[in-house]
Amino acid sequence: MCAERTIEPALFGVIIPPNSSHCGLRLSAIQIPERCALLGILRQERIIPISDNPSVYVGDVVLAIALHPMLVPALNVALKRSHPVYYSLNNCLLKTPVTQKCCRLF
Repeated sequence: MCAERTIEPALFGVIIPPNSSHCGLRLSAIQIPERCALLGILRQERIIPISDNPSVYVGDVVLAIALHPMLVPALNVALKRSHPVYYSLNNCLLKTPVTQKCCRLF
């Protein structure tokens, strides 16, 4: 007898953080593992399908499917790719004012 391969699809969503490497990219430009697919974006209670090829913004939920639950961790890593340092044009976490006298060298 032939053993049938069982498909156990896993659907999930990943929220795009401010330091995501995918911000500003089109959904079709995001590289994901084989046997996985992007379905679209959930943005402000609106579902935007992959066929519209939307750009990804902070706070978007990227909707994805993996054909087997074992592929979910690899897909999660691909979708959660981020810049190593949080940055923003409006604020910079690297600036820390010196307010105490004990911190001065002279």
